[in-house]
Amino acid sequence: MSLVTTPAILLRTYPYSESSRVLRFYTRALGLVGVMARGVRRDASKGRGAPGTFGEGVAVIFVRETRELQSLQEFNPRNARIGLAADLQRLAGASLAAELVLRHAGQEPHAGLYDLLSRGLDRLEATPPRALASDVLALGWSIVDLFGFGPELSACTGCGRVLDGDEMAHFDLDAGGVRCSSCSTPAGSRRIGPGARAQIARFLHGDLGAAAPTPDASAPLQGASAHLSLLDDFVTCHLLEGRRPESFRFLRPLAAADRHVPARP
Repeated sequence: MSLVTTPAILLRTYPYSESSRVLRFYTRALGLVGVMARGVRRDASKGRGAPGTFGEGVAVIFVRETRELQSLQEFNPRNARIGLAADLQRLAGASLAAELVLRHAGQEPHAGLYDLLSRGLDRLEATPPRALASDVLALGWSIVDLFGFGPELSACTGCGRVLDGDEMAHFDLDAGGVRCSSCSTPAGSRRIGPGARAQIARFLHGDLGAAAPTPDASAPLQGASAHLSLLDDFVTCHLLEGRRPESFRFLRPLAAADRHVPARP
């Protein structure tokens, strides 16, 4: 058994007994890890507080290689992110990121994923409401890309031809990328223009300015509902084995501020 002290972000909690919880952390030193936190529910009832979901701090964990569930000695919060819990749509964006990490991150540490998640959650808590859709998309797509599932946006998945800069295309969901106008596309495929492809490409790299085609970076993302719908369908198909994330149901109101919503991105 070894004692590991590591920065950690709490992604999910499960009740275990009257006084204990099972916590799932993403950590800098251990990657994704589940721990038994004994007594935390009792402490919360006595007003001493307990780790809050999406809070970040330093965890001290007893690790035994033969166990799937480790033992938490203590967790010292540094960033509670209580603003996420106060806003349903911010909470939904954070929950989407957590669901992707919980499904695909392993026990091998990945500093880049830890930093991406930490920065993204900070951004979701602090961003102005009009920019929230853009920030959710940037965090979601950049996690998708980091896990190696990023869609092909520049070359046709059918014939391999590189699309012209102003060419209209279709998004083939099963193939995970675009199809040119010369190739057949499945029924119901989304039309996707050069502007939307450029925005998604920037979201894949975590570019939080991808929503701003004008100098006004606070302007709402045009086509937000279509962008969110595509991310929803993509992660359902390629990352979540056909199970649709519940969080998207709470993200739909983000599109209400969109003054120009095309049928497809």
